[in-house]
Amino acid sequence: MARKDEQMKEQKDFQEKLIAYRVLEARIDSLLKQRELLANKLVEIQTTLESIDEIEKSKDEIIFPLGSNAYMFGRAVDKDKIIVEVGAGIALEKNVTEARDILNKRKGGMENALTTLQRNIQEASDTMQTLEPEIQEMIDRQQQAQQQTQQRIQQQTQRGQTSQTKESGAD
Repeated sequence: MARKDEQMKEQKDFQEKLIAYRVLEARIDSLLKQRELLANKLVEIQTTLESIDEIEKSKDEIIFPLGSNAYMFGRAVDKDKIIVEVGAGIALEKNVTEARDILNKRKGGMENALTTLQRNIQEASDTMQTLEPEIQEMIDRQQQAQQQTQQRIQQQTQRGQTSQTKESGAD
C-alpha cells in the first residue's frame, strides 16, 4: 500500500512540475511579445527625437509621412511648437525642449520596463532549466517502472504457459 501511495505522490509531483513548466513557457511567450512591442515603441520614440532634430535644422521644406510608406513635402509653419500626446488621448502644444523632455522621459520609462521584462524572462527561463532535468528524471523513472511491470507480466505469462504445458504433458 505504501508503494501505491508513493507512486501517486510521485505522479502528482510530476503533474505539478509539468504544469509549472507549461505556465512558465506561456509566461515567457507573453513576455517576449511585450518586449517586442516595447522595443518597437522605443525605436519609434528615437525616430521621433531624430525627426525633431532634423526639423530644427531644416531650412524650408520637410518631408512629412502620410502613412503606408507615402510622404509629401511641406513647410512647418512653426518649428518651435510641437503637439505631443500626454495621455488619455489628450495632446498639448509644447515647445521643442518640452516635447523632447517628454519623449526622453517616455524613452527612459520604456527602457526601464524593457530591463524589467528581460529580468523576468531570465528568471522564468532559469526556473524552466531547473525543472527540465527534474521532469526528465521523473519521466525516466516512470518509463523504467513501466518496463519492469511489462517484464513481470511477460515472466508471469511465460510461467503460466510453462505450467500449462507441464500439466498437459502429465495427463
